[in-house]
Amino acid sequence: MTTIRVAVGSTNPCKIEAVRKAFCQIFSSDEIKIEISSHSVPSGVADQPFGDEETREGAMNRALAAYNAACSETRCDFGVGLEGGLEKTVHVDKNDDSKVKTEELWCMAWMAIVGSNSQACTSAKAEDDNYSPADSNGDEPKALSWGYAKTSSFLLPPALCELVIHQNMELGHADDVVFQRVNSKHGSGTVGVLTKGEIDRTEYYVHALKLALIPWIRPTMYISIAT
Repeated sequence: MTTIRVAVGSTNPCKIEAVRKAFCQIFSSDEIKIEISSHSVPSGVADQPFGDEETREGAMNRALAAYNAACSETRCDFGVGLEGGLEKTVHVDKNDDSKVKTEELWCMAWMAIVGSNSQACTSAKAEDDNYSPADSNGDEPKALSWGYAKTSSFLLPPALCELVIHQNMELGHADDVVFQRVNSKHGSGTVGVLTKGEIDRTEYYVHALKLALIPWIRPTMYISIAT
């Protein structure tokens, strides 16, 4: 039985469950056990990140900090960071003669995964991938590699935009105010309430996490180049 240890840079139950689901589905084998640890680590960016660059940086910082924290206690195979962010755009309705400009906010999140080229990390590689893990010949794992992915994005309603843009609220707090909830970001999240539960926050992250694991599914195309 191979145990794959995954350190998550968050104590948010939605994020932890999303990581567990994604790894269990990608590393689906009776011979593999996924062990998750959660770590309260800083993102190194604003509480409410804006744009791809800042949001991705926050995810990377969380992934590496969680990985290092876990490695200080035991062996760790992967570090995972999930960072929610917003993209601000200005929309002009070309069908309206007044050409009024409307500020819009799009919700999204970045996933960052850091791991090595060890036999454990590449054990989910595709059957037609002939990659040879670093430790298959007794060698130590080489440099760490990264995987990234971004969730789909969706437009926030004006009520949330008003609180975030003009009152500088974090989206989670604005959600609690508008929908009269408590700590919604540890529950279904904004995506959950807007879709009437069709997509909750956990499922919203799962597909992106699977995409971020592609380098370990196709290591010959990614990891052999990076190391």
